Amino acid sequence: MCDTRADVLLPEARNPEGTQVINDRCFLQTQDGHRVVLVSRIPLAQYAVGGSMSEANVMVSLVELGWTDQNDVAEAFGYSVRTVRRHQERFAEGRLAALGHPNGYPSARARLEASTWS
Repeated sequence: MCDTRADVLLPEARNPEGTQVINDRCFLQTQDGHRVVLVSRIPLAQYAVGGSMSEANVMVSLVELGWTDQNDVAEAFGYSVRTVRRHQERFAEGRLAALGHPNGYPSARARLEASTWS
């Protein structure tokens, strides 16, 4: 005979929607176009999804501070390990500014028209 109380005592545990586990200490939580990176449940960084410079900085920080390794970061953020290494190299050479767009304003973004400046 099956005990029906087992379902109540041991419910299926799931991460909240929008949560990605990097490792046993690091998590990503994404909601409403924003992402929070948690290390031991303490916020390490917060940025808007699509902010490539911020995301690169977080990836470098997680590896450089020893919270996780390149493989886990690459998998969690959906990049190759080579991309994470490239971000680390750029950061080592030119700090945060080197993680930005090297050719100026991003080509995919629309610029404001001159009439809206005044």
